[in-house]
Amino acid sequence: MPTIHPFFSVNEEKKPREERVYHNNAKCKVGRGIPVWDRQQGTNNYELCPVCAGLVGD
Repeated sequence: MPTIHPFFSVNEEKKPREERVYHNNAKCKVGRGIPVWDRQQGTNNYELCPVCAGLVGD
């Protein structure tokens, strides 16, 4: 997996708590769609993005 430093969108706070996610895979299309200026480093105690989780081993 092309692991990168975890990040999340600042817009995650607009979602219900259980839907907030962070990203840690460079191949994640969802994460790549988040503009750099909209990213915050870290996990913020959110769940791992299911797309990132599914890319394990890729």
